[in-house]
Amino acid sequence: MENVTYIALSRQKTLRSMMNNISQNLANMNTTGYKEEKMMFTDWVAKNKDAPFRGEREISLVQDIAQFRDTRVGNIEHTERPLDVALSQPDMFFAVETPSGTQYTRNGNFSLDPGGQLITNEGYPVLSDADQPIFFNEADGQIEIKGDGAVTTDIGQIGKLKVVTFDNVQAMNTTGSSLYSVVKENPNDPDGAQPVENPGVVQGALEKSNVNPISSMTQMIDVLRTYQSVTRSLESENERQRNMINKLGDVRA
Repeated sequence: MENVTYIALSRQKTLRSMMNNISQNLANMNTTGYKEEKMMFTDWVAKNKDAPFRGEREISLVQDIAQFRDTRVGNIEHTERPLDVALSQPDMFFAVETPSGTQYTRNGNFSLDPGGQLITNEGYPVLSDADQPIFFNEADGQIEIKGDGAVTTDIGQIGKLKVVTFDNVQAMNTTGSSLYSVVKENPNDPDGAQPVENPGVVQGALEKSNVNPISSMTQMIDVLRTYQSVTRSLESENERQRNMINKLGDVRA
């Protein structure tokens, strides 16, 4: 197989990855707290003089080297629900308890279970800064969640939401549409979560996904057109090789 074919196949592989990445972002454009995933890659341009179209006479050897998360804050949408909370600053997370241990989310679409426990929309308990679940009862009355995460009712403060940050949020693993975990070599090691004193919690609001659907659709169309262009280049190269083999066969005959 010649270099032009290798180069085109590398480009096709990367374009498939890009299409999967864009599709995932579009699928989560309405997911509360979702952060857009993006790709990083390097390329080296090679000439393909035999390509039939001018725009296809340069083709890149591409290598995708990493994927990163766009951590910019999404639009804050006010819902007026007292148990909806949003983080107005980036790189901060609410702590929740899951069957796999403590995980983190920016999705503040909280509610109460039948026992009065504050839970996420997946049913996981939301943790206080004391690493304990938060409970309410009928006597509590009106619930207020302040900017520093303090949770108060008519009878006083009952706890404070645990909001944390990390030195490297890009190293966090996505474990769901809005959940993140920290990889640890030893399960007993601390996960590096650092408490935030004043995280800028907004009550009665939710942070929307930061995916731009128009931009993502434009990228998807561009990726599709580029893929089709690379496919034509491959077909042109295959045709050139077939013609070469046929001509060599005629000469030997």
